[in-house]
Order: sequence, then structure tokens, then C-alpha cells
Amino acid sequence: MYPSSEPIDLSVLRLVQGKSLVRIVDDDETVAKSYEFMLRCSGWNCRIFNSAEDYLASENVQIGCLILDVRMPGLSGLQLQQKLEILEREIPIIFVTGHGDVDMAVLALKRGAQDFMLKPVDPQRLKGAVFQACQSDLLHFLRSQKEEAEREATSSLSQREREVAQLLAQGLLYKQIAERLGCSERTVKFHKARIAEKLGVKTSAEIALRLSSTAKNK
Repeated sequence: MYPSSEPIDLSVLRLVQGKSLVRIVDDDETVAKSYEFMLRCSGWNCRIFNSAEDYLASENVQIGCLILDVRMPGLSGLQLQQKLEILEREIPIIFVTGHGDVDMAVLALKRGAQDFMLKPVDPQRLKGAVFQACQSDLLHFLRSQKEEAEREATSSLSQREREVAQLLAQGLLYKQIAERLGCSERTVKFHKARIAEKLGVKTSAEIALRLSSTAKNK
């Protein structure tokens, strides 16, 4: 059903399809509807936009991808890609065109396009590209959610817990931390248990890794 170097797990495919919306931006309604019909028959949810301007006016932030024609009245596909980058509206883009050339394809891919296809498109290639694009967007979303949850967990630490966490991350022993902070080892162990609970980790090494990861993702 989908050409790939590795078979696609159907459970993964259904999961991605259930969470994704494929946006089709093409001024040729016949072409757009043909893509929509093909993809809906394969289990994808789709929405058609007749112009780049119509797409920009939409506010749907659902996970998915964008099938984008290159040449259209008003904003072209490449101009829309650039506009989305400026607006920081990240979405995987699959370009389709009947008027492409090497320079155009190189530019689109250099700007981060998922794929660049010439019309008439190969149905299996398009469906494969849609799956890869939507899966990529879903994974990006899940990573972002995980990073946000980790930031919130780290920010929930009290000032003293943060101090203990930083000293643990430096490799200090309980006794050394207790001397540094003027408290008992028992208190340090209590703080470590609270830190581990809040961060969802167990060891000092994991605490160090979490602090480092959170600092990088700020």
C-alpha cells in the first residue's frame, strides 16, 4: 500500500491517520479533489484550500501535512512556504507541480520541504510521502509536549530543591551537600526523594541529565 524500505506497521499508520489532517492547497479544484478522494479512500482526513491566502487565513493547528501546488494565482507555493517560516507555523510540506525544474526543487527542499513531485503524481509515492510527513509532525509534537512537561516539572522545584539538584548533578555526596547547605544528610536525602518524584527520575545521574536537557531546551 505504501512504498518503503521497511513495511509500515498498520497500527502505527492508523494512529498517525487518526491524529492528522492533510491540507491540500491547489487552485485547480479537479486536481485537489482527486488528491482528496485518493487519500480519503486510504483513511486520511483532508481539507482543501483553493489558494495560499485561504490557507493562511485558517487557524487549524492539528497535526498533519500540507500538499502544496507551486504555481497559483496570488501567493505561489514557494512564497507560502517562506511566509509560513516567517510566521513560525511549522508543517511538513509536499510540493506538487506541473512546471517544476531542478532549481525550484532544490530551493524548496533546502527550505525544509518533505518532498517535491511532478504532476501527474504517482499515487503510491504521494501516500507514502503523506505518511512520512504526518508521522514526522506527530513525533515533533510529542517531543515538544515531553519537553514542555519536563520544563514544568523542573520549574516546580523549590529553591532548596533546585540547589540540592544542582549539587547532586555535580556529583557531590550527601555528606558534602549537607555541609555545603548547612543541613543534615537526612534532609538532603529527603530533598532528593522529592526531586526524583517531581522529575519522574530515580538516580542522581538522571537528575543531572534532566537539568541539562531542560537548560538546552529553554
